[in-house]
Amino acid sequence: MKRLLKWYYGSASIRKKLVISYLLLITVPILVLGVYSYSVSKRNMERQTEETIRNNVRLMASDLETSLKRENDNIKYLSYNAKFRQVLKNSRGNQVEVAQVLNEVVEPIFWYFITSDHNMKGIEIYTPYVSQEVGSFLKPVGGSSEESWYQYHQKNFGTLWTYEDGSMFATRTLLDAQTASEPIGVLKLSVHPASVLEPISSNTFLNNGILLADTEGRPIYSRQTGTEQADQSVLTGAEAGTLHDGDQGDYILMSEEITTSGWRLYYYVTKSEITGRLYEILKSTLLIVGLCLAVSLFLIGILSKVLSRRILELKESAEKVAEGNFNLELNHNDSDEIGIVAKSLQTMCDRLNEMINRVYKAELEKKAMELKALQAMINPHFLYNCLSSIKWKAIRTGNDEISDLTGLLAKFYRTSLNGGKQITTVGSELENVKSYVELQRMTHENSFDAEYEFDETLLGYSMPNFLLQPIVENAIEHGINYQEEIDGKGRLIVRLEEEDSHLIFSILNNGPRVELERLEEILNTPGKGYGIYNIEERIRIYYGAGCGVYASVTEDGYTNFTVKILKELKELSV
Repeated sequence: MKRLLKWYYGSASIRKKLVISYLLLITVPILVLGVYSYSVSKRNMERQTEETIRNNVRLMASDLETSLKRENDNIKYLSYNAKFRQVLKNSRGNQVEVAQVLNEVVEPIFWYFITSDHNMKGIEIYTPYVSQEVGSFLKPVGGSSEESWYQYHQKNFGTLWTYEDGSMFATRTLLDAQTASEPIGVLKLSVHPASVLEPISSNTFLNNGILLADTEGRPIYSRQTGTEQADQSVLTGAEAGTLHDGDQGDYILMSEEITTSGWRLYYYVTKSEITGRLYEILKSTLLIVGLCLAVSLFLIGILSKVLSRRILELKESAEKVAEGNFNLELNHNDSDEIGIVAKSLQTMCDRLNEMINRVYKAELEKKAMELKALQAMINPHFLYNCLSSIKWKAIRTGNDEISDLTGLLAKFYRTSLNGGKQITTVGSELENVKSYVELQRMTHENSFDAEYEFDETLLGYSMPNFLLQPIVENAIEHGINYQEEIDGKGRLIVRLEEEDSHLIFSILNNGPRVELERLEEILNTPGKGYGIYNIEERIRIYYGAGCGVYASVTEDGYTNFTVKILKELKELSV
C-alpha cells in the first residue's frame, strides 16, 4: 500500500492521478448508494412480502371461514327440525312412525341441501332410538358410540368439525323437542375436503407453504415448500403449539384462527423465495450501478484528457527548455494556476534568450579581438622571415634581383593587408599565396617547383583573409627546405576542390616523411605549429565545428595539410 501511494504521488502522470481521483470520488458514492439502495429495497421487499403473507392468510382464513360457517348454518338448521326430534324421542323403537316422518319431512330437506350445496357430500343421523338403518339418513349408533366426536356430543351440544382419515365433517347434537336439554342423537354433515379447502390450495404466492391444523395441532391440509427444515419446523411447532407470527429465521410465518372450527391456518414463505426476488432487485441495482460507472468512466476519460492537456503541453515545453530550446511561444492568457506557470516559464525563457544573446555577442567581440591579436602575431613573424631572406640574399650575391624581391614583397603585403578588411575572396587569397610562393622560390633560387590546381568558378567565394599563407610557409620551411638539403628538388602543390557545401584547400609538399602523430601534435599544440594552431583557431571562430585544418600523409609520401571551410561565410561584426 505504501509503495502504491508512493507511485501515485511521485510517479503517476497527472492524467492517471486525475482518473484515479475521479474514480474514487465517483465510485465510492455510487457503490455506497447502490448498497444503500439494495438494503432499503431488501427491507421494503421483506416488509412487503410479510404484509402480503399476512393479507393472504387473512383472505384464505376468511374464505375458509365462510365455507365452514355456511355448513355450520346448514347443520344448525337441519338439527332444529322440531317434528322430527319429537317423533324420534317418542318413538321408542317405533321405526314405522319414524320412517314415515323421515320420508315426509326430513329426507326432502336433506336431499335439497345435498344437491344444492356443492361442498356437501352427505348427511347422517346417529341415534340410540333405532336399531337399524331407516331410510337413507338415519342410522343406529352402533360402533360410532366409541368415536371421539360422538363422545364429545354427550356433553357438548355445539357444532364440532372433525378431519380424520381423509374425511371432513361437522357434527351437532340433536336435542329433544320438549326440553331441548336431552341428547337424542348426533347429526353428521360430511363435506368434500377439496371443495372446502379450495381457497387454500389455489393460493400459489411465492411457492408458499400452508398448514391447516385442528385444535390438537394435527395437520388437516399441508402444502410444503420443498425446504425440509422449514416444513418440518412448522409441522413440529404446530403440534407443540409453539409457533408464533413473524420471522422464524429460515422462513416468515403468519397464522390465523378459523373461529368456526377452532382450526388454525399457518402460512409461511422461505427466505430463499424472498432472496430469489431480491436477486432480481440486486441485478437491477448492479445494472444501474454498472451503467453509472460506465458513463462516469467515459466522462472521466474526457475530463482528464481536457484538464491534463494543458499540463502535458507545459511539461513538453519544460522538456524543450531542458534541452536548450528557449524559443517557445506559450499560451499564457489564462488566469488559472496553469496559466500563471506558463506565463512564468515564458518570461524565464525570454530572459534566458536575452542573457544568452548578450553573452554570445560578448563572446563574438572577444573572439574578434583575439583574431586581431592572432593576426598581429602572424604578420611580424612573416615580415621578419622575408626581410631576413632579402638581407642574406643581398649580402651573398649583391644581385639586382633584390628589386624583384622587393616588388613581390610589396604585392604580397598589398594582398595580405586587404585594405584592412578581414574577409577576402578565394581568388585574392590564392593570389596572395602565389606572391608568397614566388618570393620563396626567388630566395631559394628556384630550388622547388610550385603547382596550382583549382576551378576558377570557385574563386568568387568569400573566406577569411591571410588563412592559407602560414600553412604554405610551414610546408616550405619545414618540408621543401629539408628536401633540398637531402638530395633533390622540392615540389609544392596548392589544390582547391569543392565538396557539397564545403571548400577543400590542400597544400602538399614532398619534403621528408613526417609521422602522423607528429603532424597531429603540430595541429593541436599552441606555439609548436609555426602559425598553424592560430589558423585552426581562426577557422573555429568563423565556421564552428566541422571545419578546420587536417594533416595526413599520402600514399606517395607527400605531407598534406587540408583546410576545410564552408562556402557561405557570415562575417563577424564587432
